[in-house]
Amino acid sequence: MPRILQQPIGLLVAFLVFVPGLCAHAQTPILEEPNYTPTLTFDIAVVRQAPPPDVNFHVSVSSPPHSSHFEATNLPIKTLLQIAYGYDAPVVGAPEWTANTFYNIRAYSDEAADARLAKLTDNEVRLEKRNAIRVLLAERLGLKTHFETRNSSIYNLVVAKGGVKMQLVPPPPASETPATPPPANVQAHGSQHGLEFVGSNATIRAIAAPLSSMVEEPVVDKTGLTGTYNYTLQFGREWSEHDPDSWPSIFTAVQEQLGLKLEAVHESVPNLVIDHITKPTEN
Repeated sequence: MPRILQQPIGLLVAFLVFVPGLCAHAQTPILEEPNYTPTLTFDIAVVRQAPPPDVNFHVSVSSPPHSSHFEATNLPIKTLLQIAYGYDAPVVGAPEWTANTFYNIRAYSDEAADARLAKLTDNEVRLEKRNAIRVLLAERLGLKTHFETRNSSIYNLVVAKGGVKMQLVPPPPASETPATPPPANVQAHGSQHGLEFVGSNATIRAIAAPLSSMVEEPVVDKTGLTGTYNYTLQFGREWSEHDPDSWPSIFTAVQEQLGLKLEAVHESVPNLVIDHITKPTEN
């Protein structure tokens, strides 16, 4: 494990722990609503640089549903940008520190804001939380951005020849009252052989989000799959290159272990261009 820490971890763990509310950013796309204007901001926001990672390095993100609370541990700012603006847009012009410097964040609003969120639809809550994070980035990091359509490298995620190899989570019997599905949970574990993802209750969109961080390009779901899955994915990383028992590349692993395939394409897609960003001051 210590060998991992000699490398810039960067976007090692974009969504290692999914929780209700924020995980919906990966589970369910945020739908723009032209007639709805989000106004949520955080009343209290503590942003502090995390200590250097050690063998117990752990990343977590918590954003309870219909609540203004947002907490993150050991989170790269680049991942926070993706939470705020989406994983489908390549991030352009972000300085290196946004990927390899980690922060602990705790932010929330007052009880009145929580009461208001409790009355909104799930999509409206996602819009509100995204707005609050964007305002936080602007106020504390001086973030200025714009979207620009560029011909970019992306990956389409498709079903590989031979079919899906993940374990399908069976839906509840039709006779039962539909219940809120459990949130996706994706955990990452490092070893001398590489990195292991263990996921449960994950939609394909929730699987694509951490894959996007690993290949550092947007991963677009083209599988047509609508179920949720349990899976294990083991792939090599930079630190395991010289290990004779290193796990295969992420591209080989996705195909052999998940029954999916990452196909590289170039398309004109919106890019999130970082015009200005500074390290947050301690508070």
